[in-house]
Amino acid sequence: MSIIDLQETSQNVWKAKYRGNYGTYNIKIETDGKKRGDFSCSCPSDYYPCKHIPIVEEAIRERIAKKEKSNSKNEIPLEQLLKDVPHKELCNFIANQAQYNPQLKNTILLEFSHIIKKKETENVNYNQILQNALDGFYFDFEDINYGHYDDCIELDVMDQWLDKAQEYVDQNNPEEALLICKACIEEYAAWCQEIESEVVEFVKIDYQITPFDIIEQMLPMPKVDGKQLLGYCKSEMVKPKYKKTELYDGFSKLFMKLSTMVGSDDFIALQDKLLQEVGDNSSYEAKTILQRKIDFYQNNKQPDKADEIIRENLQIESFRELFTKKMIAENKLQEAKKLIQDFILQKGNENRYLRSWKELQLQIAQKEKDIPETRRISFQFIESGFDVYYYNIYKSAFSKEEWVEKMENLIKHYEKKYNSNWFNPSVADVLKAEKQKERLMKYIEKHLSVDCLEKYHTDFSVSFPEKTLALFRQAIDKYAQNTGRTIYEHIVRLFGKMVKIEGGSQVVREMITQYRILYKNRSAMMETITIYTNDPKKQKQ
Repeated sequence: MSIIDLQETSQNVWKAKYRGNYGTYNIKIETDGKKRGDFSCSCPSDYYPCKHIPIVEEAIRERIAKKEKSNSKNEIPLEQLLKDVPHKELCNFIANQAQYNPQLKNTILLEFSHIIKKKETENVNYNQILQNALDGFYFDFEDINYGHYDDCIELDVMDQWLDKAQEYVDQNNPEEALLICKACIEEYAAWCQEIESEVVEFVKIDYQITPFDIIEQMLPMPKVDGKQLLGYCKSEMVKPKYKKTELYDGFSKLFMKLSTMVGSDDFIALQDKLLQEVGDNSSYEAKTILQRKIDFYQNNKQPDKADEIIRENLQIESFRELFTKKMIAENKLQEAKKLIQDFILQKGNENRYLRSWKELQLQIAQKEKDIPETRRISFQFIESGFDVYYYNIYKSAFSKEEWVEKMENLIKHYEKKYNSNWFNPSVADVLKAEKQKERLMKYIEKHLSVDCLEKYHTDFSVSFPEKTLALFRQAIDKYAQNTGRTIYEHIVRLFGKMVKIEGGSQVVREMITQYRILYKNRSAMMETITIYTNDPKKQKQ
């Protein structure tokens, strides 16, 4: 296990590869020159930060120290040396080095390609430059950390060129920025077609999104021709290489903005053509296309046209739900009920489809002040387990006198549904909601554990401080029979909760004295307790 590559890719930005137990991990660390800033590691560790971050940080410090030591020696300054080398000799040397060093070659092209012209009127061929750079990208399957989809593969060349495009935008040079963004879009899509689809899933999604974000920044600039860019979108996005990618979505959003900007109907015409090709207006593809049309009309302040699309396509569940909510908001409750009933009849008893629709039914029942229906539907939301929002709605449908019996029935329901000899959080939550402090405390005592006590003690500790502390002591004494640093750290966190209770500081001191005698051979426990007693901040946590 070791660092197999470490480079400073730009000022205070370091990237490393680390050969670990489960393959090769990609590590990135940004600093402000001294302290660590953002960082990431593709290893599967649950710790944050993982152990690889400090290892790489130490390697970075050593690299910097070595560089500073080298600079402090009486060496010939590099800048002076380069000035003294004959121009032709220096050019030949750089060309030879770049031939075998793709990173150096890409850096040179990044910095100077904008001044290279084949002819006076011809732009730099960024596509060819980027294509060559991507062709040289080596991918190691060990870089994939299966099961950890938050991790991603970074392509330095794409990061560098997109940074350069952003730099051009900041310099008010949209012409070069646009050429680079187009090359990044086109060549990345082509590269994705050449590699295995399994790999593409793990490559950083930013490469499909950022080029369009940069282009959108340029739209207000006088030098950007909206009509020309609209034509580019129309001709490019229909190519097969963009289908089923974020790049296609990027084109669609840009196309929509440009259509609005230049007053064109081309966007809607394209969506209608795509919808005709799909055929099935209930499919996911059709929904996506129709949603684009809705977004277009809403962005163009044409809500009536957007509503018309929704109303004409109620076969799509999300559209039906939107339309139903609109009917409820307009107090057209009978129409809303029919929309809901038709959907429920279609889906049958598949509960996974029905929650949002039952929520709408509950809204209607409350609006109509239909007490039996409000009780029936709200109970369905708390039948399997306590939910404070729906519990309060259910409770509000009964008088105070009625509720006394209904509450007890609900507790019996929870106890019957689950073994009454086991702790049931729904029972505890009902008692908490009803502020039945002593009864809740006794329920926790019956099923005593540090977890239950930690969660509910604040609901009765002020009224019963002595009893609460006694329960803490009993629960922690039993818990302390377990071993492990995680257990010990949990215990001192519980001490921190105890000292906030009246008389808690004295009880905690007694327990610490007792544990130092009983568990004196547990070095990790003694160390954890010592850290706690010496740190006032930890005692207040």
